[in-house]
Amino acid sequence: MRHGFLYELVSRFGLGASAARTADVLLARPLAVVALLIGAAVLSRVGSRLARRAVQTLQQRAPIRPGSPRAELRASTLSQVLATLVRVVVWSMAALLVLGVVGLNLAPLLAGAGIAGIAIGFGAQTLVRDVLTGFFILSEDQYGVGDVITVGSAPTGTVEDITLRITRLRSEDGVVWFVPNGEIKLLGRHEQALAEEP
Repeated sequence: MRHGFLYELVSRFGLGASAARTADVLLARPLAVVALLIGAAVLSRVGSRLARRAVQTLQQRAPIRPGSPRAELRASTLSQVLATLVRVVVWSMAALLVLGVVGLNLAPLLAGAGIAGIAIGFGAQTLVRDVLTGFFILSEDQYGVGDVITVGSAPTGTVEDITLRITRLRSEDGVVWFVPNGEIKLLGRHEQALAEEP
């Protein structure tokens, strides 16, 4: 078993293996866990800010005017998505590192997580497809809230809301349609909406 610096230090003072193990468990591991959590918090915060700044930079280079409400809404949505993704990755890695410091054998846990991930991946294929398509719809500005669009078999309608998973549009007869983004294969955006764009 590999021991830390504190274990070796206490052993050199001749206090015995039991005292060295106790010092390692009571002092070194908690300090390492606290250091990892602080590092994860800082990295998560910095990564989230960098993601938001990257989206703002892309927004300034976008074909839509940076000051328009549509551009601000799109940038806000994308920055929230990227910031959340950064936080999830950082805290997941921090949790694994903390479990390793505590002394938990990660090999069976990672193997089980890999198998569960494959099973969830097969079950959530459509959800992942919807989310990825929604991300590209927002980033490429294919359409926005207020645009009049025609999507597949759904009738022509006005877009009321766009999330990463679905697009909500209201047809001329007042019916609200919820279209999963992954199901959008062919889309038409009417010129009327383009003319009204600021």
